[in-house]
Amino acid sequence: MDILLILSKFSIILYVLIKYLIGETFHPMYTVLSILIYICINMAYYIINSKMIKKGVLILSMVLLTRGYLYVNRLFIILLPLNLYEFSIGLFPSHLCLISSALIAFLLDKSIVPEYILILLLSYLIFFTAKRAYFKIRTYKNQNDDMRGKIYRLYERIDANKGYEKQVKYTAQLEERNKISQKIHDSVGHTISGSIMQLEAAKILMDKDKESTLKMVQNSINVLRDGLESIREVLREIKPPKEQMGINRLKLMTDDFTAKTQIETILNINGKIDVINYTYWNIIIENTKESLTNVLKYANATKVQIRIDVLNKFIKVEVKDNGIGSYSIKKGLGLRGIEERVSNAKGKAIIDGSDGFSVITLLPIEGAK
Repeated sequence: MDILLILSKFSIILYVLIKYLIGETFHPMYTVLSILIYICINMAYYIINSKMIKKGVLILSMVLLTRGYLYVNRLFIILLPLNLYEFSIGLFPSHLCLISSALIAFLLDKSIVPEYILILLLSYLIFFTAKRAYFKIRTYKNQNDDMRGKIYRLYERIDANKGYEKQVKYTAQLEERNKISQKIHDSVGHTISGSIMQLEAAKILMDKDKESTLKMVQNSINVLRDGLESIREVLREIKPPKEQMGINRLKLMTDDFTAKTQIETILNINGKIDVINYTYWNIIIENTKESLTNVLKYANATKVQIRIDVLNKFIKVEVKDNGIGSYSIKKGLGLRGIEERVSNAKGKAIIDGSDGFSVITLLPIEGAK
């Protein structure tokens, strides 16, 4: 707003100077001096922060313009409306200022009235436009500040949720470790302790009663064998199934991709996935990762579908997007890597760009006829 008013004042001053140069003025020294004083006063208005002092500076400027009109150059009065508009800010509506400025025209010399009325209307239009722009900018700024505050609070909530999530994971790990520790202590610990006691007794009786010693050793062997079986049982309980590990890794990867790129990722799994071994899961995950990278780089897609079908003789994995596709496919390191991994597993990779872009992985099921 201030910049627009300053430019308006500068334009009017330039008009006054042009009139001075073409000779329609008198007292040239006082004209230039008055213009310089007016510029200094108005510069002070835009530098000062105090509202009361600013109003006083405007009054001084209007007094200078009035005296300039009476004693130096009649054109000085055309600068008065802008100062009146600025003075009215916060005191009374701008249309009242327009009316009061128009009434001043009745007190002016008739030769200056047309120019005064024209500048008055232009000044009002400029002031009204600048005022509306100022309030719009202030509204947008307030909205921006509110939005920034909301974003800041949202980030705080996200950080708090991340901290809570970490705490939940850590607590779950502690509980799992405590559970494992208790199981080992209850089953394996007692088994080993009893076996050690029997072996120490057998060591003492070895020379005196070989038959009892052999029974103790055999009993210790049986107890240790049971203990070994208990350890295996505990490990089987702890170790998750391979299909659960594979699905979770794949779902974690797709969720992370969606969160970072805003590209919708749909995962569908059909059939008995327990036939997919660790090697196949690694191939599926690596190929899917490479396919998602290509989607992000080249596809310009909004959706990706990942489908795993376990059929009678082979496993079919398809990663397909709804992007621009490509009829001419140039196989870089990523696509060649997909083909190489699948080929090493005696499978086949099919790459198609006719309808979006899709990568199909076919892996044979071990033992299938």
